[in-house]
Amino acid sequence: MEAGQRAKQPQRWIIPIGGGLSSAILIVIATPHVAWFLRALLAMVAFLYIAGQSAAYLWHDDAEPRD
Repeated sequence: MEAGQRAKQPQRWIIPIGGGLSSAILIVIATPHVAWFLRALLAMVAFLYIAGQSAAYLWHDDAEPRD
């Protein structure tokens, strides 16, 4: 299977989105004493960071040539 075909598979985005979503949910659950808008900001940052790191890792894996 070629790299271009793998990148189009929607299953490949389950891990980045799931990881980002679970980290955002855990931040909201773990910080009940923090104001809601700060919790929302922290959750958004966590989601973007975790999902972005996972997506970048998957993209980097596709960029490498295979024999």
